[in-house]
Amino acid sequence: MARHKKLGFIDLFCGCGGLSLGFLQAGFRQLIALDNDPKAVACYNRNLKQGYGARAINLDLTSITSVEDVARMLESSGVDVSDCDVIIGGPPCQSFSVVGRNKIKTLMKSDSALKAHWEAKDRQRVTLFEVYAHFLEAVQPAWFLFENVPTIVSHPYFPRIVNRFETLVGNGGRLDYSLTYDNYLASDFGVPQTRKRFFMVGRRSDKNRSNWERPKRHPVVTVSQALGDLPAVAPGAKERRVHYRTIAKSSYQRLMRSGKNGRGRGIVLDHICRWHNADDVELFRQMRCGARFADTEVQVSLASVNPDHKLLKYSTDKFRDKLHKLHPAKPAWTVTAHLQKDCYKFIHHSQSRTITVREAARLQSFPDWFSFEDVSMVTAFGLTGNAVPPLMAKRFADSILSADQCISRKVTGNREVKSNGWSIERA
Repeated sequence: MARHKKLGFIDLFCGCGGLSLGFLQAGFRQLIALDNDPKAVACYNRNLKQGYGARAINLDLTSITSVEDVARMLESSGVDVSDCDVIIGGPPCQSFSVVGRNKIKTLMKSDSALKAHWEAKDRQRVTLFEVYAHFLEAVQPAWFLFENVPTIVSHPYFPRIVNRFETLVGNGGRLDYSLTYDNYLASDFGVPQTRKRFFMVGRRSDKNRSNWERPKRHPVVTVSQALGDLPAVAPGAKERRVHYRTIAKSSYQRLMRSGKNGRGRGIVLDHICRWHNADDVELFRQMRCGARFADTEVQVSLASVNPDHKLLKYSTDKFRDKLHKLHPAKPAWTVTAHLQKDCYKFIHHSQSRTITVREAARLQSFPDWFSFEDVSMVTAFGLTGNAVPPLMAKRFADSILSADQCISRKVTGNREVKSNGWSIERA
């Protein structure tokens, strides 16, 4: 029986490891991950070194300006490029997002020094896709997965990005990548939030790879199906480790509770949240599920709770969902890094408080053993919101693996092969 090693991947702009975790769960092996945020790297290594043997390195990727830079860096890190089958990742998305672009425009109007700063920052972020291209040309993997915000398709640089990936050049000439890209909804893949993300899958046509097919849709998971088994906690909860008090009530809850080599079993990690004053607690109590700041009933409640409430100064036109209460029978809306500023857009559906770090992680599909204990609550919210949902990443990893296995079937005929721990037989 022929045996094949697991497909290897490199993760660029890895953050705390959402994409990597999805690929690891699908049976891939990680060669190296890179990010310029030391807190994200520490969180990545804390969680993915044990059990998976994955490692992340703190590196400013703007220092990579050529294929030669990539080759030197990988060699010094002990990475054999011939082991890499897939490159995954996506540059920071602020410059590609509508919110990010609008913020930059506003700052440019108000201050000339800030204008120069943000223009330079914007150029740097937008051109980070060139770093990704350098890695592709240096490593020449059979596959790549490029991820970003859905509004990247409307950015002026987008045609340039597509053209660059279609005209990559390696040692032997042009690297013939066939590109498939679209915006995908996380809730279609079993993630309990209506988060849209852009994914581009590149397939080396010159390697005679089978056609890639987009991941299949999975049943929708609601907020209550995602969070319903977590212990009730009060506003301002600070206990990092608490015990489950009920059994798992849904397949998603059982999936989130499943440990890696026994880690985290029986314990809920990072179930901590912000403190709220009495006015806000009462307001949260009065809000119906799904209600948001711009709703007339919420404005009435605000005034009745406290006629001088600070939130009344905000415009309902500009801040329509500054307050938003989760609905138990629906998926959540997009979990973002703004949680590190405040969580009022994520009010718990049955408890008068905003969500905890663990609840944010659950909505992102991070399993309960994944810990944020080495960072502050604020940082944990930011890392969680910036991550790719691991379960969504796993669906794409599975689809790439499935296409790659088709090649194994063609090569081995009727023989059974072992690929990434899965047994395969020709139909």
